[in-house]
Amino acid sequence: MAKPLTPIAIANLKARGQRYEVSDPGCAGLRVVVFPSRRKSFILRYRFRGLQRKLTLGPCLIDRRDDVPEPSNGPELDTPLSLAAARALATKALREARAGADPCAAKQRARQVQRAAESDTLENIAAEYLRREGPRLRTLSQRRSDLDLICASVLGRLPVAEITRGQYTRVLDYIADNNGPVRSDRCLSALRTLLSWHAMRSDFVSPLVRGGRRTSIAERARSRILTDDELRALWLAAEQDGTPFGAFVRFTLLTATRRSEAAGLRRGELSDGGTLWTIPGKRYKTSYKTSRDVVIPLSTAAQGIIAAQPALAGDFVFSADGSHALTGFSERKNDFDIACGVSGYVLHDLRRTSRTLLSRAGISADIAEMCLGHALGGVRGTYDRFAYVDEKRKAFEALAALIERIVHRPGTAVADLASARSKRRPRRG
Repeated sequence: MAKPLTPIAIANLKARGQRYEVSDPGCAGLRVVVFPSRRKSFILRYRFRGLQRKLTLGPCLIDRRDDVPEPSNGPELDTPLSLAAARALATKALREARAGADPCAAKQRARQVQRAAESDTLENIAAEYLRREGPRLRTLSQRRSDLDLICASVLGRLPVAEITRGQYTRVLDYIADNNGPVRSDRCLSALRTLLSWHAMRSDFVSPLVRGGRRTSIAERARSRILTDDELRALWLAAEQDGTPFGAFVRFTLLTATRRSEAAGLRRGELSDGGTLWTIPGKRYKTSYKTSRDVVIPLSTAAQGIIAAQPALAGDFVFSADGSHALTGFSERKNDFDIACGVSGYVLHDLRRTSRTLLSRAGISADIAEMCLGHALGGVRGTYDRFAYVDEKRKAFEALAALIERIVHRPGTAVADLASARSKRRPRRG
């Protein structure tokens, strides 16, 4: 009668030119497979419903002792196994087969679940989100950067369903400590959007709850506007600036637009003889979700700035080559600030300054907000679909006139023009 295998006998098995199997008389169906590479593995051959089946148990744990300690939770498939552990798994599998459950099928289902979990890692979900939703995102590069920063941690390789709220919090804390609390809040916003998107497409439930920001939006909201002296210095320096940046600064003030919107101006967006500028909704912050285009009637001064720009091969107005929009704002602004002597402001403060000047010019709040591309609120925004192009044109002309007075006629009173107008109105009897 053949003797059962022993750990020493398994360790002494020599590799051959081809794979071969050695049966274990100590356990029915259990075999050791020896590969030409000298690797050894346990398998179980059995019959299920009349068919020959093979179940791979795991690699052989080569140890010449018989008393190798087993894991506290018992042996598991596809882990290094001692002879005793392999016999235990083989006996369990044979018992399942006799009970009508195929061990190979159970292993295949476990692998499918594992592959599904691995495909739903945070990193993979973020890549799928950016691929599908990226074309509709106005700030795609920023969203990708924020998600990449989160996925660069160990969380990126974990199945999203296994990541806890505490793990997210620790990563966001790390970002706050190393990149600043504002960047951490931006990553939190991107993460919350990503998980909500994934939840709508699956049975996943996001562990994130409301709150968790490290800064207050209200406290961070800027209120800086340029004084008349600062506006004058900035405008005069922009007129003397020989680069596209100077024209861009003046155009931004005259149109009350954001940095990216003004810098991305294309000649193809101009119509009606260059008097109307239509900004596509996909790159306008307040309308990119609804794809609503924003029409800005250009003042005569704004039209003059565009006309003064060289006609390059590309379509971009404020550009070095016409093929790319104006970039490098930080470096350009640093040089420009030295030239104009104005500091402590950001480019978005120009938009806030323009909005304030619209009020000083006597423009009603509704028209001034529409000049900034803001829609009417509530029921009015639903039912009033009038474009107010003529009203906005007058508003932008009034803005240009007020800037002209501030810059080139500083001795003229530039307190509220609305007050001056009201004094000139004839009294009604």
